[in-house]
Amino acid sequence: MLHQKVLFNSLEIDKIRGYVTNLQDRVIGTYHPDVNDAIHDPQGGHNLAEHLPWTSDIKYDWINKRIMDWVNELNLPIVSLGWEFIIQKYTKGLEFKPHIDDVLSKDKKTIKRARHYTVLIQFSSTDEYKGGELWVHDENDIKISQEIGNVTIFSQGKLHWVTPITLGERWSCTIFIEANSLKKKTI
Repeated sequence: MLHQKVLFNSLEIDKIRGYVTNLQDRVIGTYHPDVNDAIHDPQGGHNLAEHLPWTSDIKYDWINKRIMDWVNELNLPIVSLGWEFIIQKYTKGLEFKPHIDDVLSKDKKTIKRARHYTVLIQFSSTDEYKGGELWVHDENDIKISQEIGNVTIFSQGKLHWVTPITLGERWSCTIFIEANSLKKKTI
Protein backbone atom coordinates (compact mmCIF):
# COMPACT_ATOMS: atom_id res chain seq x y z
CA MET A 1 0.00 0.00 0.00
CA LEU A 2 1.45 3.31 -1.12
CA HIS A 3 -0.37 6.58 -1.79
CA GLN A 4 0.95 10.02 -2.64
CA LYS A 5 -0.59 13.41 -3.33
CA VAL A 6 0.49 17.06 -3.27
CA LEU A 7 -1.25 18.47 -0.18
CA PHE A 8 0.77 21.63 0.49
CA ASN A 9 1.87 24.50 -1.74
CA SER A 10 5.34 26.05 -1.62
CA LEU A 11 4.25 28.97 0.59
CA GLU A 12 2.78 26.54 3.12
CA ILE A 13 5.97 24.45 3.03
CA ASP A 14 8.04 27.61 3.67
CA LYS A 15 5.78 28.33 6.66
CA ILE A 16 6.33 24.80 8.05
CA ARG A 17 10.09 25.00 7.50
CA GLY A 18 9.95 28.27 9.44
CA TYR A 19 8.84 26.33 12.53
CA VAL A 20 12.32 24.82 12.76
CA THR A 21 14.39 26.40 15.51
CA ASN A 22 16.85 23.74 16.64
CA LEU A 23 18.04 21.09 14.20
CA GLN A 24 20.03 18.35 15.92
CA ASP A 25 22.64 16.21 14.18
CA ARG A 26 21.54 12.59 14.28
CA VAL A 27 22.90 9.30 13.07
CA ILE A 28 20.21 6.66 12.82
CA GLY A 29 20.59 2.92 12.74
CA THR A 30 18.68 1.01 10.09
CA TYR A 31 17.15 -2.43 9.95
CA HIS A 32 15.24 -4.67 7.58
CA PRO A 33 14.97 -8.45 7.81
CA ASP A 34 15.99 -8.81 4.14
CA VAL A 35 18.94 -6.39 4.18
CA ASN A 36 22.45 -6.98 5.58
CA ASP A 37 21.49 -10.50 6.71
CA ALA A 38 19.01 -8.83 9.11
CA ILE A 39 21.87 -7.15 10.96
CA HIS A 40 21.25 -3.68 12.38
CA ASP A 41 23.39 -1.01 10.67
CA PRO A 42 24.24 1.64 13.32
CA GLN A 43 25.34 4.07 10.57
CA GLY A 44 22.30 3.59 8.31
CA GLY A 45 21.11 7.17 8.13
CA HIS A 46 22.33 10.66 8.87
CA ASN A 47 20.49 13.97 8.83
CA LEU A 48 19.74 17.04 10.89
CA ALA A 49 16.33 16.91 12.56
CA GLU A 50 13.92 18.56 14.93
CA HIS A 51 11.10 16.65 16.63
CA LEU A 52 8.01 18.86 16.99
CA PRO A 53 5.18 17.51 19.18
CA TRP A 54 1.73 18.18 17.72
CA THR A 55 0.49 19.22 21.16
CA SER A 56 3.23 21.80 21.80
CA ASP A 57 1.58 24.52 19.74
CA ILE A 58 -1.82 24.94 18.06
CA LYS A 59 -0.08 26.54 15.08
CA TYR A 60 0.60 22.98 13.84
CA ASP A 61 -3.10 22.01 13.81
CA TRP A 62 -3.63 23.00 10.16
CA ILE A 63 -0.89 20.59 9.02
CA ASN A 64 -2.38 17.76 11.05
CA LYS A 65 -5.90 18.47 9.73
CA ARG A 66 -4.78 18.59 6.08
CA ILE A 67 -3.08 15.19 6.33
CA MET A 68 -5.89 13.61 8.39
CA ASP A 69 -8.51 14.77 5.86
CA TRP A 70 -6.55 12.97 3.13
CA VAL A 71 -6.05 9.86 5.29
CA ASN A 72 -9.82 9.79 5.84
CA GLU A 73 -10.42 10.07 2.07
CA LEU A 74 -8.15 7.04 1.65
CA ASN A 75 -10.23 5.22 4.27
CA LEU A 76 -7.15 4.17 6.24
CA PRO A 77 -7.63 2.95 9.84
CA ILE A 78 -5.82 5.96 11.31
CA VAL A 79 -7.40 8.18 13.98
CA SER A 80 -4.43 10.42 14.75
CA LEU A 81 -0.96 11.29 13.48
CA GLY A 82 0.77 10.23 16.66
CA TRP A 83 2.48 12.64 18.97
CA GLU A 84 5.08 14.34 16.78
CA PHE A 85 6.32 15.23 13.35
CA ILE A 86 10.02 15.27 12.52
CA ILE A 87 11.47 17.89 10.20
CA GLN A 88 14.73 16.81 8.58
CA LYS A 89 17.46 18.41 6.56
CA TYR A 90 19.89 16.35 4.49
CA THR A 91 23.06 18.11 3.36
CA LYS A 92 25.68 16.99 0.82
CA GLY A 93 26.78 13.40 1.43
CA LEU A 94 23.94 12.50 3.80
CA GLU A 95 21.60 9.61 2.99
CA PHE A 96 19.33 7.02 4.54
CA LYS A 97 20.12 3.42 3.62
CA PRO A 98 17.34 0.85 2.90
CA HIS A 99 15.32 0.21 6.07
CA ILE A 100 11.93 -0.13 7.72
CA ASP A 101 10.74 2.24 10.44
CA ASP A 102 10.18 -0.06 13.42
CA VAL A 103 12.06 0.72 16.64
CA LEU A 104 14.45 -2.03 17.73
CA SER A 105 15.14 -3.14 21.30
CA LYS A 106 18.59 -2.76 22.84
CA ASP A 107 19.58 -6.16 21.44
CA LYS A 108 19.14 -4.63 17.92
CA LYS A 109 17.32 -7.78 16.78
CA THR A 110 13.80 -7.66 18.20
CA ILE A 111 11.19 -5.01 17.55
CA LYS A 112 10.43 -2.83 20.55
CA ARG A 113 7.77 -0.65 18.90
CA ALA A 114 6.11 -1.46 15.61
CA ARG A 115 5.16 1.39 13.36
CA HIS A 116 2.15 0.72 11.15
CA TYR A 117 2.39 3.55 8.60
CA THR A 118 4.97 6.13 7.60
CA VAL A 119 3.97 9.56 6.28
CA LEU A 120 6.64 11.56 4.42
CA ILE A 121 6.33 15.15 3.20
CA GLN A 122 8.61 16.68 0.56
CA PHE A 123 9.76 20.10 1.80
CA SER A 124 12.25 21.01 -0.95
CA SER A 125 11.90 21.77 -4.61
CA THR A 126 14.23 19.88 -6.92
CA ASP A 127 16.20 23.05 -7.73
CA GLU A 128 17.44 23.13 -4.09
CA TYR A 129 19.36 19.85 -4.27
CA LYS A 130 20.66 16.98 -6.39
CA GLY A 131 20.51 13.30 -5.44
CA GLY A 132 18.38 12.62 -2.39
CA GLU A 133 15.69 10.64 -4.16
CA LEU A 134 13.23 8.81 -1.92
CA TRP A 135 12.52 5.25 -3.01
CA VAL A 136 9.95 2.81 -1.65
CA HIS A 137 9.79 -0.87 -2.53
CA ASP A 138 6.14 -1.81 -3.11
CA GLU A 139 6.34 -4.92 -5.33
CA ASN A 140 8.78 -2.83 -7.42
CA ASP A 141 11.10 0.04 -6.53
CA ILE A 142 9.10 3.25 -6.83
CA LYS A 143 10.74 6.67 -6.99
CA ILE A 144 8.54 9.01 -4.96
CA SER A 145 7.55 12.36 -6.45
CA GLN A 146 9.97 15.11 -5.51
CA GLU A 147 7.36 17.82 -6.07
CA ILE A 148 7.36 20.21 -3.15
CA GLY A 149 4.36 19.57 -0.88
CA ASN A 150 3.97 15.95 -1.95
CA VAL A 151 2.80 13.70 0.88
CA THR A 152 3.41 9.96 0.73
CA ILE A 153 1.97 7.31 3.01
CA PHE A 154 2.86 3.65 3.01
CA SER A 155 2.31 0.70 5.28
CA GLN A 156 4.87 -0.66 7.70
CA GLY A 157 7.44 -3.06 6.44
CA LYS A 158 7.99 -1.36 3.10
CA LEU A 159 11.69 -1.07 2.45
CA HIS A 160 12.57 2.57 1.70
CA TRP A 161 15.65 4.76 1.41
CA VAL A 162 17.00 8.20 0.47
CA THR A 163 19.95 8.29 -1.92
CA PRO A 164 22.99 10.44 -1.02
CA ILE A 165 22.67 14.19 -1.49
CA THR A 166 25.24 15.29 -4.07
CA LEU A 167 24.52 19.04 -4.03
CA GLY A 168 22.48 21.43 -1.90
CA GLU A 169 20.00 20.60 0.85
CA ARG A 170 16.92 18.37 0.91
CA TRP A 171 14.23 19.12 3.50
CA SER A 172 11.48 16.67 4.42
CA CYS A 173 9.14 15.66 7.21
CA THR A 174 8.40 12.24 8.69
CA ILE A 175 5.40 11.15 10.75
CA PHE A 176 5.22 7.66 12.25
CA ILE A 177 1.87 6.03 12.89
CA GLU A 178 1.98 3.55 15.75
CA ALA A 179 -0.69 1.29 17.31
CA ASN A 180 -2.13 4.03 19.56
CA SER A 181 -3.00 6.05 16.42
CA LEU A 182 -5.07 3.30 14.78
CA LYS A 183 -8.79 2.58 14.99
CA LYS A 184 -9.55 -0.09 17.53
CA LYS A 185 -10.81 -3.31 15.99
CA THR A 186 -14.26 -4.33 17.11
CA ILE A 187 -15.25 -7.94 17.60
